[in-house]
Amino acid sequence: MEKLDSCLANVEEVMRLFARRLRKTVVADTGPKCKKAGPGLPRSVVLPLSAAVGGAPFYFLRTLDETVRKTVSEVAAELGVTLAAVTVLANKLARSGWVNRYRDERDRRVVWLELTPSGREVLARARAARKEIFARYFSGFSAEEIETLERIMGTVLAKLREEE
Repeated sequence: MEKLDSCLANVEEVMRLFARRLRKTVVADTGPKCKKAGPGLPRSVVLPLSAAVGGAPFYFLRTLDETVRKTVSEVAAELGVTLAAVTVLANKLARSGWVNRYRDERDRRVVWLELTPSGREVLARARAARKEIFARYFSGFSAEEIETLERIMGTVLAKLREEE
């Protein structure tokens, strides 16, 4: 069990530092940080690209990229978050011009979400940054080490999907 605890700590630290490196890389590529909307700032201020690289915005955009459009409920179910969380993030991404929100013509209670061309571009840039960072830290591994890592991750992923 002690080895598993050590492994967990290492995985968590790798994920934290990986996210930090992604953010630094994207911020460096896009210039100065943008101000976020908040008290005294206009609500139309767009999110910086760095916001889309990790965490919720990346997975939100990626989820929408899988199909033409999804409902707020579908996105919430897929991400395992509340409708309120999806609504808040959808509003921010819509203000940034990355997502379109619109009501269903037949049932006004249903809200549809879809990526805009700008959202697809941001997602592509975020994916490229993630791929670059991943390659930087994993390209030095031998083919055997990569195969072992892939097998381990595949096993963990299969177990997680099995529980879904």
